[in-house]
Amino acid sequence: MARGSFTVLYLVVLTLSLGVVGLLKLAQGPAAPDVVGEVAIELMMAVPPKPEGVDAVGEGEAPGYTEEGCRRSPGPLREACFHTLALQRAERDPEGALLACAEVKTDALHWECVADVAELRSPIDRPGAEALCETIPPKKWHDQCIFGLAMANVRGDPPYARAQCERAGMWRDFCRHDVNGEIAQRDPESALAFCLLESGTPLQNRGCFHGLGKYLGRTDPDLALAICARAPTHEPLYPQNCLHGLGWAVAETSQDAALTLCAKRGGAYADSCLMGVSANAKRFDAAEALRLCGGGGALSAAGRAG
Repeated sequence: MARGSFTVLYLVVLTLSLGVVGLLKLAQGPAAPDVVGEVAIELMMAVPPKPEGVDAVGEGEAPGYTEEGCRRSPGPLREACFHTLALQRAERDPEGALLACAEVKTDALHWECVADVAELRSPIDRPGAEALCETIPPKKWHDQCIFGLAMANVRGDPPYARAQCERAGMWRDFCRHDVNGEIAQRDPESALAFCLLESGTPLQNRGCFHGLGKYLGRTDPDLALAICARAPTHEPLYPQNCLHGLGWAVAETSQDAALTLCAKRGGAYADSCLMGVSANAKRFDAAEALRLCGGGGALSAAGRAG
């Protein structure tokens, strides 16, 4: 009897407990979903408005410009917008890119737009890009267009890029500086051999050595120093320009490190290295550039440091 009474009592208590739980659930209403998918994103974070002219894009896509948006842009922003639209279209829609360039009415800016389209098209359609450059009448922008072809292909086809520099007219020496400098970062021996050909006058060829120092100095200053040490000394412009480029490159990251390098390792061309540091400073602070070139004080101080 005792065992039976206990069982009955247990069942009564269990029934009452389950009933209470059920009543509580009814009072709470329907359960909330696990994922709050219907909450507007504006309630979670501030969403700035899109600039005028920018397309709506899907996740993972880059913002884009539209023709309608560019036409609504005020004043000089209109041409800048169409130029950007041309670059946006260049790889997939060259005709559309040139139509966008046609909306850039300022003469110089128009031809710059065409040259930029050719540069972007070059890795995809080299003959078409070359032909596009030939449609540009002003020499400045025609030659700039060829320069762009060289830079667009420097990683994929270095010999082609170098050959384009010889066609770059007024930009030839600048082209050789940048193209061979880019090559130096991956193949320094080939880049040095190219400069050692001494193509052109010393005044023209010095830029080749400057590019060696500058581009290698950005990635490996020690290697740049070793390469600069192999510049022919029969023409002082060559090692001078190589160290100038190296000083500039290191100063882009740390002026103090560049000054120390020039003072401790610049050797006979320490002043050229310092001038490179000054040239980099001049882009941002003319007074600092003058201070650096105001005698040997900066080099002496750097030499005493550390």
